[in-house]
Amino acid sequence: MATKPMTPNSRKVLEFLQGNGAGVKFTTKEVQEALGFEKVASVTGSVSGLARKGYAVWEKETRTDAEGNEKVVSVFYLTDEGAKFDPDAVTAE
Repeated sequence: MATKPMTPNSRKVLEFLQGNGAGVKFTTKEVQEALGFEKVASVTGSVSGLARKGYAVWEKETRTDAEGNEKVVSVFYLTDEGAKFDPDAVTAE
């Protein structure tokens, strides 16, 4: 079965996450700013695709902002499988 190649944005998100390692948590806003994407949806869609394949995990986490206020935010991180995932090997099959 042929696998659809990753979009350029999805590849950037994956490479960014792999560069930081499995288990390192991010918000979509943090990745959006780090990669210079115009819209946070570019990150959300990419991470959702990775999560469907078992390469990333979404969870809720309580964080404290600069003013000392706590809020629950969605965070995600790369799994060990995602850290090893090679999109070029998959599309070449």
